[in-house]
Amino acid sequence: MAAPGSTARTPPVPAAGATGRRFGGSDEAAVLRRVVSMCGHLSALASQNTELADVVAFLADGAAAGVVVLDRRLDVLARAGVGDRDVVAVLRGQAGVTGLRTVLAAAARNRRALTVPGTAGAGSATIVAPVSVGEDVSGYLMTTTPCPSMAPATAGELTEDMRLLVTEHAAMVCGVVLGRELVVTAAAGRARQELVEGLLLARDRDDPEIDRWAQHLGFEPGRGYCAVAIGAAGDRAPAVFGTVEAAAGRLVPEAIVATRTDEVVALVPAPPGGGSPVDAARALAAGCLAATAGRIGMRTPVAAGVGNPCASAAEISRSYTEARHALLAGERLGGTGSVTAFADLGIHRLLLRVPDVADLRGFAEEVVGTLIAEERNGGTEYLATLSAYFEHNNSPRRAAEKLHVHPNTVSYRIRRIEAITGLSLDVHRDRLMAEVAVEILDALGGPGARR
Repeated sequence: MAAPGSTARTPPVPAAGATGRRFGGSDEAAVLRRVVSMCGHLSALASQNTELADVVAFLADGAAAGVVVLDRRLDVLARAGVGDRDVVAVLRGQAGVTGLRTVLAAAARNRRALTVPGTAGAGSATIVAPVSVGEDVSGYLMTTTPCPSMAPATAGELTEDMRLLVTEHAAMVCGVVLGRELVVTAAAGRARQELVEGLLLARDRDDPEIDRWAQHLGFEPGRGYCAVAIGAAGDRAPAVFGTVEAAAGRLVPEAIVATRTDEVVALVPAPPGGGSPVDAARALAAGCLAATAGRIGMRTPVAAGVGNPCASAAEISRSYTEARHALLAGERLGGTGSVTAFADLGIHRLLLRVPDVADLRGFAEEVVGTLIAEERNGGTEYLATLSAYFEHNNSPRRAAEKLHVHPNTVSYRIRRIEAITGLSLDVHRDRLMAEVAVEILDALGGPGARR
């Protein structure tokens, strides 16, 4: 069923000896032979290594018409005989009150070409034919008002019905071409994904295949790369990954980017003019997270991890593993929207290996739990003091500068900490337990965590 304001017609097959309305018998026979020849040539194109531009150019020349192929978003894929004019605007004007979307939906639903009559002064009708790839309509082929640049001898040789038939046949060929391109693209994508997976998960670093895989992906040995892993959780993760992959390709075109099941991985090279690949990787990760926040919002938890640099293909899997550890650290520390570098983890690298966070918190509370209770009762910042004291190598003066208090205040608090906890910070074992406990609370965002 055609959309209002348009018609779906199958050209009538004239009886032997019949005379067409516009042509005499011999003229109509010549036109029919021309149509058959065009359809035969189009069928031959389908079996060759043909591009859309070849199909469109042949149809424009044979039908003496402007031809354009649009994708489903109405972006031009190929055109011939229509110059730079906006064929979508022309068709929208011809569709009138019916609406362009209605016309396209009718063509897609019926899987048949439609004729949209031309308006006064607009010339002949526009024919819209759906371009199908399998069960999906991937675009539309349109033949428009005959191109003024065509030779007068060829203009008007095909009737509107004949043009409809040839357009519909050409749309079928365009579907074959697009389908072939999709198959090739999908195959290339799968091959690339397998190469990336092989590099990320490589166990035998002496395997000569690793260098070959990396070079196929554009890896330049000796340049310096860092792996970045960006993860997201929730139902919106696929949308996040699409945004991240697009942003990564835009920010660093030379980066090797791949989307895996639960993350996007990027191998980020050092800047061309020199510089640190770690800084470049941090900047890319931050840019990707910003793009995600801007487009999708922060309701979906997103975090990024950055591995240490690698100079050879054999080191990629190590950098990726480090990026994964850093990503997990950021997620466990509650760092939604954060970029965590493996080099900055310190002792957290070991703490991350403890499977149950409750065990870590339990240890910390056993060591300094009395300080936590004392802080709640008295308000003195014992844990912050202890953290600053350790951070500045047990120097009361430098710890006092950070805390903006007098050095004597720090010394007094340290004595009180030893009295409350029963620890002696001059004893290596006690000092080590206290440092680890403070690091755990810092990592878990507990009382006294450094800001």
